[in-house]
Amino acid sequence: MNKLNTILFTLLCAPAISFAETHVVEAHSMTFEPNVVTVQPGDVIRWEYVTGYPHDVTSGTKCSHDLYLYLDIPTSGYVEWTVPEDAPSEIPYFCELHCGGGMTGVINVEGDSEAGRMSIGIIDISSCEFEYYEGEGSASVTLVGWEDSSFAWGVEIEDGDIEVTVDSLGSVYLHNASAGESSPCPTGTYTLLDGQKYMFHGYNSYLNLTWPEQGDEEGMGMFIYGFNISIHSSSSDGDNVSFRAPGGAGGYMFMELTAEEDMQVPMAVIANVTSDSLILPASGEEADVDVPIGTHTIYLNGDGTGMGMLLMQMGDGGGGSMPEDVNGDCVVDVSDLLQVIGVWGSTCP
Repeated sequence: MNKLNTILFTLLCAPAISFAETHVVEAHSMTFEPNVVTVQPGDVIRWEYVTGYPHDVTSGTKCSHDLYLYLDIPTSGYVEWTVPEDAPSEIPYFCELHCGGGMTGVINVEGDSEAGRMSIGIIDISSCEFEYYEGEGSASVTLVGWEDSSFAWGVEIEDGDIEVTVDSLGSVYLHNASAGESSPCPTGTYTLLDGQKYMFHGYNSYLNLTWPEQGDEEGMGMFIYGFNISIHSSSSDGDNVSFRAPGGAGGYMFMELTAEEDMQVPMAVIANVTSDSLILPASGEEADVDVPIGTHTIYLNGDGTGMGMLLMQMGDGGGGSMPEDVNGDCVVDVSDLLQVIGVWGSTCP
């Protein structure tokens, strides 16, 4: 074999070389452009200064730093960051000075396609003061104030084992449905097994979960603040979720839905449910609500005029049944209401 053939043979048989990609984000006066980038571990993100001053990259939500990432963008050029192998699947960030004006962004990190998936099914939060967040690859619940406040949070693992990072405070437990036993769940990393169902539950507590999610099926994030509000998912897969403020008890909730693409979400309302940007169905009726790209707020009140109630279908709903058809018999009647009422009890472990 001559020298040229040897070189060609070596090149053809050499393993493919993967080159990291550089993603450029421009920092304008009040915006990051683009404000969403999708990357792989090993890629480089370059934030370039354009206008305005000063700018930085601060990871977190609601203009609150989560201590994961902080970078200053020099007015003389740019700052770069290499995406680590263990990066979370979603990294929301903002400019600390201009966050209130909407200068925010999101880094979506695509991981190993063979990694497992965790889906949130049962959600049950008792009437108390709380904050709840759910997005791609992360979710959290904070219970405030009342001694009997409690939550139950069911998850199912599919397509492989998955490592879940837990940040917890207070009385938090992890229940293994297969083993039929619960154990304390302090801050740490837990391996949840493929095909198994687990329940995180606790009272007077805080719990934050992060995991290497492979993509948000619904393309929607959710943040909720509630006072004297009950939340319950009324289907085993968590698609249908009900929110209830009891009448006369001063219950109140605001919910921010953040859509990454234009969507339609089936909803039904009963009194005292409003939105500044979404056209909701009339009280007692159902409709597919158009949810455009962006963040939208829904308000729910329970006051002297009676209770407020919102039902939402977050997934495919098991073949198209509407949220208020709780028992799935394709008929909306008192049996559905009785089933919903039956689960509005204490969720204390």
